[in-house]
Amino acid sequence: MRRAQFWLLLGLYRLLSLCLTPLWLVLLLVRLAQAKEDPRRLGERLGWPSRRRPAGPLLWFHAASVGELNSLLPVLRALGNGAGAPVLLVTTVTCTSADLAGRVLPPGAIHQYVPIDHWLALLPFRCYWRPRLGVLAEAELWPELVQAMPHLHLINARMSQRSYLRHRRLPIYAGWLLARVEVCLAQSQADAERFRRLGARDVRALGSTKLDADPPPVNSDHLELLQQVFAGRSVLLLASSHAGEERQWLEAWEEKKLAQRQLALLLAPRHPQRAQEVLALARERGLSAALWSDLVGGGLAPHPDVLVADVIGEMGTLISAAAVVVMGGSFYPQGRAHGGQNPLEPVALGRPVLCGPDMANFSDLLEPLLSAGCLQQCTDVGATLAAALSLLVQPFPRGHGQSLRLLGPSQLLASLLLKQCR
Repeated sequence: MRRAQFWLLLGLYRLLSLCLTPLWLVLLLVRLAQAKEDPRRLGERLGWPSRRRPAGPLLWFHAASVGELNSLLPVLRALGNGAGAPVLLVTTVTCTSADLAGRVLPPGAIHQYVPIDHWLALLPFRCYWRPRLGVLAEAELWPELVQAMPHLHLINARMSQRSYLRHRRLPIYAGWLLARVEVCLAQSQADAERFRRLGARDVRALGSTKLDADPPPVNSDHLELLQQVFAGRSVLLLASSHAGEERQWLEAWEEKKLAQRQLALLLAPRHPQRAQEVLALARERGLSAALWSDLVGGGLAPHPDVLVADVIGEMGTLISAAAVVVMGGSFYPQGRAHGGQNPLEPVALGRPVLCGPDMANFSDLLEPLLSAGCLQQCTDVGATLAAALSLLVQPFPRGHGQSLRLLGPSQLLASLLLKQCR
């Protein structure tokens, strides 16, 4: 019965996709106009490969964006080190993650943009690459993507209570998607239990490979430039912020007149293409503001109140320039829940980390980080700013966060994948 339901739903989805093919193409063109697609590699989104497939068994990993890609790196490195290592194919969605992939993937790993979730795009993709096994990071469960990945493994799988309740309203659909998952490696026992209730098989609470990630790299030359620009002022970094959060922080910053107290604000939008928008917000409030690219290009006015990062791959440098780091995506910007951003990078670099009330995406990390004193969670922007000001006045001992020993499951997971790939 379940198998019949699966094929019926898949057939209906494919028929609907076929009817809406012109809409898929329009959406792709709209994303291209919004600079959310790479025009040089647009064919990859339609399933046309741009790289040659090497001989040998191939493991296909999919990560939606930067956070998921970073979480895969320890596994990819472990897989690429052994004798007889398989070919590693990594797909992502965003331009930001593609730029990062070009710098951080281990030698020999291949990056491609993932095709749109249409069977006419994923069919040639799968026929060309012929993956032996598919691995999805977290829970990027698109119907055709799930169908295209053979012997599908979910890793770092998470299922918030909100997502669980949403899936429970459509149990046949949830069961259809999860029936394709052979192994589900959840981040926590709570996540594992939710996946089991939705019908996933072979569910294990293995933990998160994010715990194995190396600290982000720091560009010493750029760090020295930042220190010169800030001229001895204490710096607060709002990291990976979403639309709406910068406005909240700039309003609070202006209200407290913090620019007059030898303090500086460093804003790093989650999507760097929003940097000009954030810069305008700061200038509207009478604050002197500049872009990171002006700093690196040598055209920056001295000592701005606000510096906006319009760069990819420099988060380690930005964190190192800050006395306190606040995680974006955790303050319900514009009334939306984003679930917070990864707090492990500033923890690994020994900075005090503050966040707002919404950290649903990292619920499994909250307790150990809070217990170790590496993270402080606050109720809103005002409370977070007050906590940050106390840390800026009495600096947090740098390197303290590194006393928290974190060990993730990357080696174990790599061994499991290698065994099933042979």
